[in-house]
Amino acid sequence: MAALDRSKALSLELPFMDRARQEFLDLLTLVDKADNARLPSAWQDLVLCAAEQFAREDVWMRATGHAARKDHEIQHRVVLSVMREGALQAGEGKLLQVREMARQLRAWYEKHVQTMDAALALHLRGARFEPPKAEERAKASPPLWSALREAVEQAC
Repeated sequence: MAALDRSKALSLELPFMDRARQEFLDLLTLVDKADNARLPSAWQDLVLCAAEQFAREDVWMRATGHAARKDHEIQHRVVLSVMREGALQAGEGKLLQVREMARQLRAWYEKHVQTMDAALALHLRGARFEPPKAEERAKASPPLWSALREAVEQAC
């Protein structure tokens, strides 16, 4: 599958949102490139990333009184639920379904960034919102689950 590489078209012009968007796209690309043996763990990494990012955005929307918060949060909940179902299917060896989910997720994500996230970015700029520095430092370091997976893989 072709990786979604439309960085300019998907730029939100907020560094903290653009870094998160790029992390998601990078993990989605890893899912696309994963062989059958690596697909379940690549998908799980994507699910964990999405859960973190969606939760963070939900907090920002609540903290700043974003008008479209409820609709945005509903999209997050529904998509994350489907992604978690994909993780279960991957664990059962239903890899074709997971690959189809990845294809559909890519299309949804592009639309979500260009609509919901673009509106949120505009709102956050207007509110002069900056995420807490501790959150930025945490995102600068690799996620714990990736570091643990790498350690286990190196030990094998």
